[in-house]
Amino acid sequence: MGNNYRMAFMFVPKPQEMNLDVMRSHWALIHFDIRGDSIVAFIGTLNIDSDQQLDILEAKRKLPLPDCEMLNLVVEHFGDDLEKGILRQNILLNIAFEKILHRIKDVQIMRWGEDLYEGNKRLTVSSVSTTFVSVKIHLGICINPELDNGFVGLTKYGIDPVELAEVICNQYRADMRRLKEKCWHIKPVI
Repeated sequence: MGNNYRMAFMFVPKPQEMNLDVMRSHWALIHFDIRGDSIVAFIGTLNIDSDQQLDILEAKRKLPLPDCEMLNLVVEHFGDDLEKGILRQNILLNIAFEKILHRIKDVQIMRWGEDLYEGNKRLTVSSVSTTFVSVKIHLGICINPELDNGFVGLTKYGIDPVELAEVICNQYRADMRRLKEKCWHIKPVI
């Protein structure tokens, strides 16, 4: 991979439903002809039943899922294990956190675990899982939730979801490229 590593990015302009099929391997290749590691962004609602949730403990806690439009970021890394996928999920979430904080003033956004919150209202949902050949990561950022359902969205902060998708995805791709580059130019201790 070395210095030729390039992660593909696509923003899908047509609304898409975020469902379990999106978390299957090769989804980006099958639907958009994107080969290799990728990050695909789209706006759409979440359609995951509680028995389809990937995090078993979260499903057991019966936390509500947002019923609104979301900015969905779906990452696929081939050849990774679950632990590496969880670390990459944290990198993606931290980038989103940083980019959102940069765009708002006088609002306290906090990271708790794998999600972002304003007070006790969730701004994001996130999951990671493995397929037979890859790791899949989903980060959903609420856009326009109902005010009384425990979620807050980007419209409250006046953030353009398309622009936010582009800056998050480009930063993530740059970080992944730099990670690969570090692997081929750091000298081992012998």
